[in-house]
Amino acid sequence: MTANSKPLAVRSWDEWSPLKSIIVGTAANSCFPFEHERMISSTTTAAHAAQFKKDNPFPQYILKAADKELDKFAKVLRDRGIEVFRPNTVDWRAVGGYTGSMVRDGLLVVGSTIIESAYSWRSREKEVDLMLKDTLFKLAEDPRITIVRAPKPPARETLYDGYPEANKVNPLNGVRWAINNSRIAFDAADFMRFGNVVVGQYSHVTNDKGIDYVRSHLPKGVLLELLDVDDPHCMHLDAVLLPLRKGLLIYNPDRTNKEALSNIKLFDNWDCKPFPFVPKARSDPPSYMTSNWLVLNLLVLDPHTIMVDEYDPEFAEFLRKECGMEVIGIPFRHVNCLGGSLHCATLDLVRDS
Repeated sequence: MTANSKPLAVRSWDEWSPLKSIIVGTAANSCFPFEHERMISSTTTAAHAAQFKKDNPFPQYILKAADKELDKFAKVLRDRGIEVFRPNTVDWRAVGGYTGSMVRDGLLVVGSTIIESAYSWRSREKEVDLMLKDTLFKLAEDPRITIVRAPKPPARETLYDGYPEANKVNPLNGVRWAINNSRIAFDAADFMRFGNVVVGQYSHVTNDKGIDYVRSHLPKGVLLELLDVDDPHCMHLDAVLLPLRKGLLIYNPDRTNKEALSNIKLFDNWDCKPFPFVPKARSDPPSYMTSNWLVLNLLVLDPHTIMVDEYDPEFAEFLRKECGMEVIGIPFRHVNCLGGSLHCATLDLVRDS
C-alpha cells in the first residue's frame, strides 16, 4: 500500500457521521482565562467575573473530578472502537494559559483541512502549540492534510481600541461586540460543519476579519453561511445548534428561531426542532462561564447514537422517543465548570461520510 492510498487521518465533514477518531481534552492544571474587562463582562456572569484574572487556578476538587469524567469519557469511546488522542499535559499557570479541556475551541476541521483559531483571548494564543503540537506534527507528515496555522497576533492588542465607535452592534439586540475589527479574530467553536456548508456566527470573540479568514481557507466547494443569533453573551455556536443527523437538528429557541434558520438554504428540507424544555440551572458545582444551554453541547457518535450529560435525563428521554436516538449518559458536571460540555471537550478527526 502506498502512502497516498492510506486512509486520511483527518477527514471530517459534518457533526453526525460515524465517529472513528477524536481528541478528548484534559483538565489538569486549568486556570481561569483572563482578558480585557470588556470581554469578561460580555461573556461571563457578574457573580464570577472577579475570578477571571491572571494566575488563578480552578479549585483542585473540580479539576480532579473533571479529569476523572474526561478519562471515563475517553474509555467509553475507546470501548466502542473509536481511536482517542489526548492533549499534552501543560502547567497552565506557569505559562499564563487556560486549559487543555476545551479542544474544540482551537481547531476547525473541515474535510482534511485544519484551521487554527485566531484567539481574541491572549491567554489562549499558545494553547494549540502547547497541548496539541505533537498530534499536529504527526498529522502534518501526510501531505494530503492541510494545516492552517493562526496568523501571528500583534505585539500590542488592538481589539479593544476605539470603543465604542470602533465596535459593531448585534442588530438583533443592540448589544455592542466586545472586540473591534482591527485584526483577525475567531474561535473555531463559532462554526459547525454540515457537509459542503459551514454555518458560523458573529460573536464577542469572532469578528468580520475572522469570518473572512475562515471563508478563505475552507476547502474548495465549501460555503460559509452565517446564522443570526440573539444572545447578549454570544460566544460559540454549539450551545445554539445540535445537529443529530442529516435533516434533523435541535435549536436553542432563546437564541435563534425558524425564520433565522430559513435564511440558510441548507435547512430548507431539514426538521428543525426547538429545545422542548426549560433547561435546568446548574449551580453545584458552579457554572463560572457557561449557561444552562450546555444541555445542547453534546457529542453525536453516528446518526442514531448520542452521548449526553447524565444530568439531563428529561432531554435524554426526548432524544430517545422523539428523535430515535440511542442515548449514552455520562457524568460531566465538573467539566462544565471549565467552560463547556461534551462537544466543547472534543475534536473529531475522522468521521465516515
